[in-house]
Amino acid sequence: MLNDCVFCKIVKGEIPCYKVYEDSNCLAFLDIEPFSKGHLLIIPKKHSDWLWDMKSGDYAHLMEKSLFLAKVLRKTFKTDWVEEVVAGVGVQHTHIHLLPRVKNDNLGILPTEPLNVKLTKEEMIEIVKDIKKNL
Repeated sequence: MLNDCVFCKIVKGEIPCYKVYEDSNCLAFLDIEPFSKGHLLIIPKKHSDWLWDMKSGDYAHLMEKSLFLAKVLRKTFKTDWVEEVVAGVGVQHTHIHLLPRVKNDNLGILPTEPLNVKLTKEEMIEIVKDIKKNL
């Protein structure tokens, strides 16, 4: 873990998050600037700058949880699909974006901007509850 990494601070509990899922190796939480309703970030608890720097077993676990959580998001939001994005920008700690999508959602081929409407704390808590019902 790095002292100045925001995701490492979230893992350590120094910064709060809207936690959806956690196990001994990874953590999933709502993005505070979501590109779609239910936009999750999945991170390894052990710091890794890039996805490709991870050990193969850790990488496989992260991908397995991404698949599991994508299915949970599809069920929760009754979406057509869940977009998975690994961009390597923003926070230099391996992270995967899962974005629930529906046809004609006006978000473009690949959303590049957060939603225009800022979700309230109460709305974020309600989204976490809805997702956790389907874990």
